Amino acid sequence: MRLCAVVLLLLLPACMLKPPAQEMADARSAVKTASELPGHSDASDRYLQSAERALEEAAEAIRQEHYEHARSQALKARRDAQKAARIKQQKAQQSK
Repeated sequence: MRLCAVVLLLLLPACMLKPPAQEMADARSAVKTASELPGHSDASDRYLQSAERALEEAAEAIRQEHYEHARSQALKARRDAQKAARIKQQKAQQSK
């Protein structure tokens, strides 16, 4: 058990030393998908704008080599974009 904790403590900083490339790609994809869906509402627009701001913050954090903050912002961007997409999809279902 102790060995496991030591190994985790040694590996954790290694995870923080790499730019969050996969998280950024996932966030960009989610933002693109949400923005291309038809239909707009105040709520979906707010979530999409929040996602775009978080993505910009993540990119800036990567430039400054603040990778943990970048990862956090990329994950926020993905979540917000997914919320925007869900709202747009629900609105489209209601209009059928």
